[in-house]
Amino acid sequence: MDDNESGTTWNITGSQGFIAGSQSNFTQNNNHSTGFRVEDVTTLVEMIRRNGDLLELPDAQREELIQDAEVLEDEATSSHPDEGRMRKIARRIREILTSAPTDSMVQQMLLSAFNQGIGSALGG
Repeated sequence: MDDNESGTTWNITGSQGFIAGSQSNFTQNNNHSTGFRVEDVTTLVEMIRRNGDLLELPDAQREELIQDAEVLEDEATSSHPDEGRMRKIARRIREILTSAPTDSMVQQMLLSAFNQGIGSALGG
């Protein structure tokens, strides 16, 4: 906090969703994010499309993985993404990726992309 002649100046960095100070005139800018970056989702979906066949999943499970990935992409790129729906779909994708019958390089690559790109948005 810095005191100056015109009043009190509050410098708050890295904080979101609250107002500090006792001033009567203030401007607050809020940025809401679902935690899912569209670029991360589209990158993961493209990787799943290209490499899903290499996971040695049963046909029905592979089709579910690709369909879920595409639904996640559609939701992420919509004008009003539903965070709850995205979390549910992302969890299903993670479950399918971890259930692949072999511990392959492709599985590790996709799980790594998932964790780095959207895994943190699931909150653990």
